[in-house]
Amino acid sequence: MNRIETIRREMLTQLYGYRPANRDSERMAAMARREGELVDALAAEFDREGEYLQGLGYAQQRPDPVARAHKRWAITSAGIAHMEEQGLV
Repeated sequence: MNRIETIRREMLTQLYGYRPANRDSERMAAMARREGELVDALAAEFDREGEYLQGLGYAQQRPDPVARAHKRWAITSAGIAHMEEQGLV
């Protein structure tokens, strides 16, 4: 699995686990760094791949009422179905 695929899977896994709450890209990147698989993960990478996942209908960007510069993401029902169908959760 390449880096982009790893980020997408990590993002969906975190969003699945935190549903129905949203997660911001910075926190997802920080968690990925702590877990060790993406030791140099950046919030910008999560934002970029979040846009891709949103295009597929697997994630949805939600505005942060306080810190508008931070992108917050939530998993959609299609994203949940994808994770379960692939046996990723």
